[in-house]
Amino acid sequence: MSFTNDEQMLKKILNSIMNSAAGIKYAIIIDDSGISLLSVSKFRINKNDASVEKIGAIGGAVLMAGEEQGQILGYGKIHLQITEYDKGMLFSMKVGSGTLCIATDLNVNIGLIRALIKKWAPKLTEILNRYLEPDQEAIKEELKGLFSSDTLTF
Repeated sequence: MSFTNDEQMLKKILNSIMNSAAGIKYAIIIDDSGISLLSVSKFRINKNDASVEKIGAIGGAVLMAGEEQGQILGYGKIHLQITEYDKGMLFSMKVGSGTLCIATDLNVNIGLIRALIKKWAPKLTEILNRYLEPDQEAIKEELKGLFSSDTLTF
């Protein structure tokens, strides 16, 4: 499988995040629709296992819900969402046209994870905006074609 330069850079960043702190289990980048674009893990993942995709999709949905909640409360835009579970944590941050999700053990250094996310967010934003922009334009054009009056028949 051939990767573009942007994909290679995204993979390097995710690997750097993964190797920066003990306790990080997964690092996932998803697009705004919740589709996992790229992920790395310290664990072997079965190719037929959709768990990473589910983590990404749900992480993105929870982040969007948190953004809406912040707007209702008048708190403004969300910067970082941290969800703590019985056995681990999920960190999510909007990065340009995507979302970065990092799943960790419970005993992870929260400050270090926050610092890692904030360190890499500008570069991830730059790459994802460039990487996803052509896809967004193509999708818009396809939707226009689908809903144009010329193609509607009853």
